[in-house]
Amino acid sequence: MISSISSSNHPTRKRRVVRGFLWGVVFLLLAELFLFRNPALYGTSPASFLGQIANVQERLARQNPDRIKVLILGDSQSMDALRPPLLAAHYGVAPDEIFNLSVSGGKAVDMLHLYEEAADKLPNLKRVIIAVNEHQVNSVDIKSDAKFRYFATLSERMGAPHVADKADLVFGQLLYAYGLRDVWTQLAKQWWDGKLPQEPRDKYEYRWGLPPVPGREPAHLGPAYARIVADRWMKDYRLDGPQANAFHKLVGKLAKRGVQITIVQLPRTQAFEQVMKATYGQQQAAFRARMQTEATQAGASFTVIPPTLEDAYFRDANHVNEHGAKEIIRVMP
Repeated sequence: MISSISSSNHPTRKRRVVRGFLWGVVFLLLAELFLFRNPALYGTSPASFLGQIANVQERLARQNPDRIKVLILGDSQSMDALRPPLLAAHYGVAPDEIFNLSVSGGKAVDMLHLYEEAADKLPNLKRVIIAVNEHQVNSVDIKSDAKFRYFATLSERMGAPHVADKADLVFGQLLYAYGLRDVWTQLAKQWWDGKLPQEPRDKYEYRWGLPPVPGREPAHLGPAYARIVADRWMKDYRLDGPQANAFHKLVGKLAKRGVQITIVQLPRTQAFEQVMKATYGQQQAAFRARMQTEATQAGASFTVIPPTLEDAYFRDANHVNEHGAKEIIRVMP
């Protein structure tokens, strides 16, 4: 009798396990679609590396994209240096006809995908300025870049330099819950502590992209800090891989569109340039040769603005303040 009851309950338990598993799969898929792949989740922390993506895209949406004629792509250096209200007179357009789509730490893959997502919204685009730095095309340690984990396609992930990195990045594309676990777990902690959601510090008052960073950090000027930044950028430097490939693809898309392409390397402090030349001169020369080749093939221009500004024009080793931005605009191609 006992045996009969036990055997009759076994199919019921099995159905419950299967049903629970299926509900778990459904929950995971819904979480992937509506949570972990949703930029709004990361946008609750607008100053973070992923939150800034939703932040800058929201600023673009608040503009009239039909009016935009000049687009800027780059990193935090171009956020600080290429300010549309200052650039407007130089290019003979209104400030609202320029938008700076640069993001902090922006690399080639970021620039490519930000442009691709914005391209169809910009029907009157005439010129694209790409502000380049050596770090933007270096694919070493690409696995630790949250923006790459967010943006990268399967082929870009397969281009990672190490087999273990390829496997980790590919699985991270299948499950953003895994690939961006370090990001969302930190967000969850901030939510628990009552620190999220946050608004941008300027509450979208700055309309032309992410706002330049104010203030000055004297401890981040001079050769000691310059070496720290240069070493971080140039570690195991290589010009092959998904970042360099993405830059080539970006320039090709812009050339095919027929817009004027200006590739520019903005100046850093003289101390920074001295460290780069003394320690990484060969790598820097290879980077600039690569940029010139990309520009020539696309019918674009490539300009290196020389480091003539004194430290008073910078907020740290590689970012200008507002005074520096005004000086750079005078010599922009």
